[in-house]
This record gives sequence, structure tokens and C-alpha cells, in this order.
Amino acid sequence: MERFNQYWAGLVLVLMFSAFLQLMPEWHPLLTFNSDNVMAEGWPLITAHFIHLDWWHALFNFIGLALIVLIWREFWTTRWLVNALLISGVLTSVVLWIIPIELTFVGLSGVLHGLLGYCLIKDIRSGKKWMWLILVALVTKVIIELLGWQPDHFVGEHVSYIHAAGLLSSLVLYKLERRRLSDAVMRDE
Repeated sequence: MERFNQYWAGLVLVLMFSAFLQLMPEWHPLLTFNSDNVMAEGWPLITAHFIHLDWWHALFNFIGLALIVLIWREFWTTRWLVNALLISGVLTSVVLWIIPIELTFVGLSGVLHGLLGYCLIKDIRSGKKWMWLILVALVTKVIIELLGWQPDHFVGEHVSYIHAAGLLSSLVLYKLERRRLSDAVMRDE
């Protein structure tokens, strides 16, 4: 069981799940985030992040996830990786649902921004102060995207909102890491 709790097992599990969903294009309309009906259905809060526009989109997201997990492997266990993906996915989706624009999306890029931000914050807090440069660069990139700059590879006009919402989730991930649900419950002493 200990081997399953290592970071690579979580990475393989998530990649296999996402690849399986990618092989089921007939399910994609049901799993896609659409701000008009996401709260009525519920599951697209999570599932939209694990399906992609096509296999190239999936491949780049898979590579991004693998790099984040491999570079910062000391931060991940299978349980925390899956939890972080779910927490970041739901938070990203809820933020996107709250903002007053009609939005439809699939893909992991928002969550990847959240995971990357989380890892950078962890590195900074552990004494690697130079990571501030990378975190500032990431935040600056997202702000510039929000101001209207969009590279040619962006698909859709609202990708900047997805990246910003994902980046916001990194703060919650840092706050929640390694906490047990039982720690949040008030006890009468």
C-alpha cells in the first residue's frame, strides 16, 4: 500500500482517468463546463478539467501535470495529488461560475496554474526565496492575459479567466494541505 501512496502512482492514476475520458467523446458534452447549467448538473465542476478539446490539447496538459508533479515530487502523495486536483478543479469552476460571463470550457490548464502556484508558494515558504521571481512571473503572465494579451495557441476568448481562477485556487491549496477534516470540527472540551 505504501507504494501506491507515492507521487507517481497518483500521477499515473490521474493520467489514465483523463485518457479514458478522452477516449469517450460521446460523453464530452455531458462533462463540459457550461456556466449556464453547471450548478444544476454538478459534475462538470470537476469533470471539465479532465477532458480536452483534442489529443494535442490533452498531451500538452498531461506533460504540464507530469512536469509539476515530477519537479516538486516531495510535495505530492497519491492522496494529496488527487485531493489537490479535485479542490483546485472545484474552486476554479466555482470562481468561473460566479463571474458574470457565459463560459464553456474543458481542459486542465486552470488547475495546472493552481498546482504550479501552490508549489511555488511551498518553495518560498521553505526558504527558496528566489522562487518569488517565478511566482511574480506567473502572476504577471495571468494579469497580462486578463488585460487582453492572448497567444495564438489559446482556444477561446476566456482562457485568461480560467488561468486566473486556477491561480487563485493555489492559495486555498496551500491553506488546506495536509489538514484532516476532523481538525476543522469544533470539539466541546
